[in-house]
Amino acid sequence: MSAYTSPFVRSRLRHGFTLVELLSVIAIIATLVALLLPAVQAAREAARATACRNHVRQLTTAVLNHESNVRHLPSGGWSDVWLGIADRGSGVGQPGGWTFSILPFMEQSALLETVAGATAEDVAARYQSLMSMPVSLFACPSRRSSAPLPMATSGFRAALDATVSPPVATRSDYAANGGTSASCPPLEIYRSIASDPAVASKSVQICHRMGGGDGNTLTVSISAMFGNGGHGNHADDHVGICSSCSDPVVVSSPSSVGEGDQWTRDSVAAKVNRPDGGLPDLQDGLVFRMSAVRPAAVRDGMSSTYLLGEKYVAAGLAKAGTDAGDTAPLFVGYSDDNLRWAFDTPLQDTHGLSRPQAFGSPHPGGVNMSLADGSVRSIPYDVDPTVHKALAGRKDGIIVGVP
Repeated sequence: MSAYTSPFVRSRLRHGFTLVELLSVIAIIATLVALLLPAVQAAREAARATACRNHVRQLTTAVLNHESNVRHLPSGGWSDVWLGIADRGSGVGQPGGWTFSILPFMEQSALLETVAGATAEDVAARYQSLMSMPVSLFACPSRRSSAPLPMATSGFRAALDATVSPPVATRSDYAANGGTSASCPPLEIYRSIASDPAVASKSVQICHRMGGGDGNTLTVSISAMFGNGGHGNHADDHVGICSSCSDPVVVSSPSSVGEGDQWTRDSVAAKVNRPDGGLPDLQDGLVFRMSAVRPAAVRDGMSSTYLLGEKYVAAGLAKAGTDAGDTAPLFVGYSDDNLRWAFDTPLQDTHGLSRPQAFGSPHPGGVNMSLADGSVRSIPYDVDPTVHKALAGRKDGIIVGVP
């Protein structure tokens, strides 16, 4: 005889979710996820942007600590083929860039010591170790990690005049302020030397904007720029041809440590007569080739002049390290890999757009920039170009409010 089950129990045992009910629940869950996901992503990006801002602040603190101890801001180094050398200080005689010189002031002396005392037998291995070491403060979390990236270039100069070619190297997402322009600085950079007989007749290409037009390229002597000929009488006139100002920086480079030391002793006339016209040495920012800028030279005021900030990298190229301004190792000298200028306004990382001289970032709101007084600001991408340039120049006499 079968056991008896009441109709009430049987009805409870038979009851379950229908297909329609299951689909409805799934649809509700999917809707909630779709609503919450953007908020979660926005919260994560906000956290990454805050971390990036803190990196700018900490790097700025290290640079200012350097100035407090050494009495000048770190030098920009020699060129994009020279790496830092541990026993050469952090002034004009240091081939490496500002990123190398501030290591002792950001509790990273051990990195600098990696290449101290290198010998002919171990110099290549030591520099490979240095260049492949991740340093998290130099990476923006919104863009990439600090892991080393493949190198497409080779032949970097190092201690003992050695040549090293690392297969991988870390990069920097931050750049110091080189000034208003690298390739096309204002003609004013030559005014103080225009009467010097050693350079007065030097021929220089300039972009001359006559009658407010687009301008044309002229070749004139430095003395003619400020003479009765009127070749330097328009606000937008600048050194360089009219169409080249956003191109990568082309820089002359010492062939040896000895030649580099000679360059540090060169007169302005000798600098101007180099193949690059001495432009990397005559810039109006805070860090440039063989620089050693003291606060007294920042005539516009430390609170009105950029110190450093995020650099632009074309979207999609950051993790490959192939953007035009992102191909060199972290500790390289004067280069658009670790210096940027204000000729272009800051840009959000964009696919297919090369701007190796511009500041920029992956963040949607603006770019994190620090001022020489240590404060950090978010500069909007639509900042007035005149204001942006005024904040980059240390001695243009144009004092503007920070956006």
